[in-house]
Parts: sequence; structure tokens; C-alpha cells
Amino acid sequence: MKKIKSIFIRKKKGAVMENMLVMLVGLVFSCAFLVIIFGAFSGISDKWGMQQTAREYLLIMETEGYLSPMDQAALQEELEHYGLYNITFDGTTTSEVEYGSRIYLKISGTYDDNILAFAGAISKYTSHPSQISIQRQTTAKQ
Repeated sequence: MKKIKSIFIRKKKGAVMENMLVMLVGLVFSCAFLVIIFGAFSGISDKWGMQQTAREYLLIMETEGYLSPMDQAALQEELEHYGLYNITFDGTTTSEVEYGSRIYLKISGTYDDNILAFAGAISKYTSHPSQISIQRQTTAKQ
């Protein structure tokens, strides 16, 4: 009876191959997790950059009283750098207003969110276009 108990209680040491296999599987899952996380944060970073760019140009509009064609072209170029396309500025104040009047910056466009899609055992990034709308207003201070 004592001999039977000692057989079941005794623990065998894992072989080197078993330990390496466990570490390899853990490493693969860790890398996959990091890829998913960084993919999610890249879209957030781009959208935050678009918001900051809009804020910067709104401050310029405050001092000038409107969005000049030159500033509009520069704004569009910066937004395209973040991945926004089909950009429109409908509703934006584009002609000079008097001191104390409301000025508006309205930006809309399309942004491709890269989403990790799973199809069986294969995963790939798919493009998911989403509408981005940025609306800001302030008072002219020129």
C-alpha cells in the first residue's frame, strides 16, 4: 500500500521539450495580445491627433476671425496625414466676422478603422470606414 501511494504522490520533473513548448505557446499568445492592443490604440491616437489639430486651427480662427483658404488647405493636409479622407468643411466660418461674433469649425470625413477580424483560425486586418465629425465653436477676438 505504501508503495502504491509513493507512485502517485511522486511528481515527475517536466522534460526540457515540454517546458519549451509551454514557454513558446505563452510567447505566441503574448505577441498576439500585443498586436491587438497596439492596433486598437493606433486608431485612438489618430482620432486624438485630429481633435488636437482642429483645436489648434480654431485658435488661429479666433485671432483672424475666420478660416482662410490657406489655413483650410493646411488643415486638410494635416487631417489627411492622420488618415482622414473625403474631408468637408460645410458650416465652417470662411468669411471674416466682427469682434465678438460666433465662429464655427465643422469638419467631417471618413476614417478607416483597422479591425482585426477572425475567420476560422486565420486572422487579418479589415478596413472599417467610419464617419468622423468634429464641431467646435468660439468667439472671434481679432
